Amino acid sequence: MNTFVTQLKREYWENRGGFFRAPMIVIGVVVLITIMGLVTGQASMTKDMKVIGIPIAKSIANMPADKLQQVADGINIGLASMSMLVQFALGIVLFFYLIGSLFDERKDRSVLFWKSMPVSDVQTVLTKIVAATFLAPAIAWAAGILLHLLMLAVIGFFFWFNGVSPMNLLWGPAEPLKLWGVMLVGIPVNAIWALPSIGWLMLVSSWARGKPFLWAVFVPVIAGILLTWFDALSTLSIPDTWYWKEVFARGLFSIFPWTFDASGAFRFGAEFSKTSTPADVVSLKSLWMVLTMMKTWLGAAAGIAMLAGAVYFRRYRELSD
Repeated sequence: MNTFVTQLKREYWENRGGFFRAPMIVIGVVVLITIMGLVTGQASMTKDMKVIGIPIAKSIANMPADKLQQVADGINIGLASMSMLVQFALGIVLFFYLIGSLFDERKDRSVLFWKSMPVSDVQTVLTKIVAATFLAPAIAWAAGILLHLLMLAVIGFFFWFNGVSPMNLLWGPAEPLKLWGVMLVGIPVNAIWALPSIGWLMLVSSWARGKPFLWAVFVPVIAGILLTWFDALSTLSIPDTWYWKEVFARGLFSIFPWTFDASGAFRFGAEFSKTSTPADVVSLKSLWMVLTMMKTWLGAAAGIAMLAGAVYFRRYRELSD
């Protein structure tokens, strides 16, 4: 256990720039742009904020319960959207982390040192998987909380400065604790969904003698082009569109958190996206529905098989060129 924790710490310190600094940079950029936008808006508005000529404070006081719920839903979706910026940055970091996870140590020959240590290839690969599926997402989750707190404070100050109670309009309707809980529970769900991408990227990283990025991207692209070509020339009805969505997209991009069904952030697939409400987006129900999709587990099984291949190549593959 101590060896595993030590390896996990090693993964963090070797990739601290991506795991920690990247989310912090996103937070700084988002907060800065927001402040600039609010300052610009403040310069062009009156002291008493109004909606259709009616002060916002008075509008909130007379707003029915269903409208207040819509305000709350809108705020929660706004908070979730801010989190997606951090999650998108995390996806980019994890993509390049995994593509180099087993290749870089062969390239710089440090693999010879690590193989001399009493650590198995299985444990080495498992450590990198845990770093990608739990350690880095946990840091991004904490960064998302920090971003929410800063944004609620900045926008709340803007409302207060203009004579509007931030408690009534912003802090009261918002449900950040609910969102944080769902995002935390979503970490293992995202890990399961991302297994095909994790497996493919680590398999290529352990196998490729050079240019792992090109191998990881162009092999599935060429396969998709060939399928599309055969489909156009024959009557076999090869499901090329299915390939691009379920194999190519999920195999490469499911490492990006909250991209269920390869349809974008907080879109949970055609099975239930048509009936989702804004409140459903940040609900445990949506996460549960992802776990009930057969393709989730079929992809996870394929990912585990590819990870077994990554362990094999890590054990027997020669040094990279």
